Amino acid sequence: MVIDFLKEIDKTTNITSIKRSDDMNKQLNEQYFTPMGIAFFMASMFKPVKKKEIAFMDAGAGVGNLTAAFIAYVCSWKVKPVKITVTLFEIDRTIIEELRTNLELCIKMCTRYNIQVEIILKNENFISSTVQELKEERAILYDYIILNPPYKKLNTNANEKKLLTSIGIEVPNYYAAFVSLSHRLLKRKGQLVSITPRSFCNGQYFKSFRNDLLENTKLEWIHMFDSRKDIFYDDVIQETIIMLLTKRSPKVKNSIIITETLNDDFSRIKKIKKKFDNVVYPYDEEKILRLTKEDDLIIVEKMHSLPCRLENLCFTVSTGPVVDFREKKGLLRFEGTQTSVPIIYPEHFSKGFVNWPINSKKPGHLIQDKSNINNLRAPGIYVLVKRMSSKEEKKRIVAAVYDSKYICKSSVAFDNKVNYYHSEKKGLLSKNQAKGLSLYLNSSLVDFYFRTFSGSTQVNVSDLKSLRYPTNNMLERLGASYRNALPSQEKIDQIINDFLF
Repeated sequence: MVIDFLKEIDKTTNITSIKRSDDMNKQLNEQYFTPMGIAFFMASMFKPVKKKEIAFMDAGAGVGNLTAAFIAYVCSWKVKPVKITVTLFEIDRTIIEELRTNLELCIKMCTRYNIQVEIILKNENFISSTVQELKEERAILYDYIILNPPYKKLNTNANEKKLLTSIGIEVPNYYAAFVSLSHRLLKRKGQLVSITPRSFCNGQYFKSFRNDLLENTKLEWIHMFDSRKDIFYDDVIQETIIMLLTKRSPKVKNSIIITETLNDDFSRIKKIKKKFDNVVYPYDEEKILRLTKEDDLIIVEKMHSLPCRLENLCFTVSTGPVVDFREKKGLLRFEGTQTSVPIIYPEHFSKGFVNWPINSKKPGHLIQDKSNINNLRAPGIYVLVKRMSSKEEKKRIVAAVYDSKYICKSSVAFDNKVNYYHSEKKGLLSKNQAKGLSLYLNSSLVDFYFRTFSGSTQVNVSDLKSLRYPTNNMLERLGASYRNALPSQEKIDQIINDFLF
């Protein structure tokens, strides 16, 4: 009975999703309908409660898959509630008819199990409506909340951004806003399950969001997918996770369940249980969530055995200050002049060093001007790291040495698409130090460790600052181990292991 009910809902959703493949509303709201297999897994993460009446909310309901999955799950409980109050938010008017159809099926399902259902459907903006209710202290609280929120960015001048700031919520996008608001709507010991990109686990943009979550809720369970494919009806670029949290005071001694599947096949699930302080390190001011697997622990222990944090060394890291499309017209050139400097992009990385100039669709020269003079850097030796990598690239962290001696003795412009290591906006102390740092950053050890806490293809400055590093003396020795080209990956890893461990 339950299986047939879920199949009928899934069939309706699949048809709707196909019809809406090019729909403007879907693109505007970044809607990704949840397949029923994943929806039911999400619902089954909830812990049953023995209450006669339960209050449930689905914020961003779509066509109702998550709600239907929750209803099916509740109907399987040994001790079932007498009544479920179901509140749904869905801003898109064009799918309300399909949503109502599926809700009628939910009501019929509950009737078979003698469960009364009250449906409250709100075709309105979840953020503005909830902020107003919280301000006026008239918000309804829930036992269970389930979420597949929109993933789009929250613009600085958006009305929702201003509303959220007015109640102390600072988040960079809609999915973080939905989660932040939703956990405020939980009753004591209430539960929230959400499927979101993994991007919030690290990075400066989400620091406030992470602090908010970790201070006000207890993380119970995180599920990861090894593949980005076949998770939704539509293609989703971001790496996705599901999390269960409860409205409880978090404690250091708490444990977190971490599970993983390749995709939506939950018959082959890997599971480990970790202490909270092995996921969020006590000394970590960034509060990064490090979702390491059991067999990753050797890598983590090796990294943590290194003696230095970045502030212990004689250099730091920043994002390239030059944004090419913001330069004044005519300052970017394909041919150099007496007043031009090299502009360095990730395309200039070659075998661990910067190769400039190259044949490229992008101009390789930038005319010095009073508008950009403060964004130029002095000649010297720097280590650069690509800020973005494609999904197809084998490595997330790719580093290269920039040496003005072999490129240009003038100043240099580092584009915003690279991060650069420097000493007070000047070059590093020596060539070997730079080569050693590049070798270390290009190692499988660093790349693998980075993947344990970041599901993003972007490498942020805060991520590089969170790493541990060898001493300056160790970096000098590493740099002296090779000459004019970065060794093979196998050789890099052998050098790192021999010199550092």
